[in-house]
Amino acid sequence: MKLEIGKNVFIRRIDELTNEESKRWDSLLLTEDLRRAFMSRQYAHAVSLSGSDVVVIVITSPEEPVAFLPLQRMPGFRGRCRIFEPVGGIMTDYFGVVAKDGFSLDVTQLIDATKGYINAVFYTHLDESQQRFGLTGSECRIGLRTRLGASTAEYWSVQRQNHQEFMRNTEKKERKLIKNVGPITCDWASTQPEKDLAWLIELKKGQYTRTGKEHAPLFDAKNVALLNHLLYSNDHNCQGVLSVLRCGEQRLAAHFGLRCHDMMHVWFTVYDTSFSGYSPGRVLYKHIIDYGSTLGIKYFDNGEGDTPAKRDFANEEHFFYRGLWHASGWRGLYARIVLSAFWRMSQWRN
Repeated sequence: MKLEIGKNVFIRRIDELTNEESKRWDSLLLTEDLRRAFMSRQYAHAVSLSGSDVVVIVITSPEEPVAFLPLQRMPGFRGRCRIFEPVGGIMTDYFGVVAKDGFSLDVTQLIDATKGYINAVFYTHLDESQQRFGLTGSECRIGLRTRLGASTAEYWSVQRQNHQEFMRNTEKKERKLIKNVGPITCDWASTQPEKDLAWLIELKKGQYTRTGKEHAPLFDAKNVALLNHLLYSNDHNCQGVLSVLRCGEQRLAAHFGLRCHDMMHVWFTVYDTSFSGYSPGRVLYKHIIDYGSTLGIKYFDNGEGDTPAKRDFANEEHFFYRGLWHASGWRGLYARIVLSAFWRMSQWRN
C-alpha cells in the first residue's frame, strides 16, 4: 500500500480523532498482544492533558482505519528539528503501532509520507510482538512478567517449588511484620488516593536522590501531572490503580500501576525505608497478585529491565527493542546528526 498524506495517512491531535477512529483504536487494542495501557487512546489523551505535544498517525484503507501510531514531539531543540518519541517518553513501558491483523508497515515510507512533519522517531520499549507488523529495532533488551496461568494457587505452588528460600523468607517477614508492628491491611484501590499518591511521589523522589538519579522522571512536573491525571482514569483500556499496604494509619508501601483488562503494568513501587527489614514492597506485591487475580488479572508486567527485584515473582521473559526510524535523504541524515550531537553532549555533562 502506497502511503500518502491526506489520502490514507492523517496526522491528528488526540482530540481531533473522529468517532469512528476512536472506536476503531479502542477495539483494535483488545487483541491479546496489543492489550497494553501504554498503547491506549486514553493514555495518549492523559499525556496530552499533561502538557506534551501529542499527535496520532492514522493509516486508513478505503473501508476503515487500519492502524494508529501515537507519538509526541521530543523536548527542546530535538523537537524543533521534528524528532518524535513514544507518547509519554521516559514514562512509557510499551510502544508500537495498534493495527489490524495482517497489517505491515514500512516506517521509512511512512515518515517520508509526512512531508517533513516528522523527520525521525527515537523509540524504546517496542515489544517483540510488533514484528508481526514488520517493526523491530537495533538494540534488544529483556522484559519480565508474571503470568498467573490457570489459577493463583497453581502459580504459588510452582513458585514454592522453584523459589523455596525466597518464598519462605517473604512469608516469614510478613509474619514478623504483623507480630512486631501490628495487623496489616492492603487496599487494592486507595481510599485516599491524592494523599497516598503524593506520599508515593515524595518517597520515589527521595529514592532517586539517594541513588544519584538527578534526572529521574518524577522530577519533571509533566510526569507528576500525568500520574495525577491517570489516578482517576477508570477506562477498561487504561485504569489507574493505586494500592497501599498499611499497618493501622501507617503507610508501609505503595504501588501505582495501570490496568488494561487482564494486564496490570507494574509501574511505580515504593516503601518506607524504616520498615525495610520486613520487605514491605515484597509483601505488598504478594497481596496485589492475590487480590488482582480475583478481579480477572492474568499478567503482571514489569516492563523493561532485569533486576533481582523484578525476577522475584516473574516467570516469563520477553524482549523489547529500541532504535531510530528516520526519513530517507537529507532529513533523516539531519535528524541523526542532531541526536548524535545531543547524546555526546549529554555524556560530556555527566
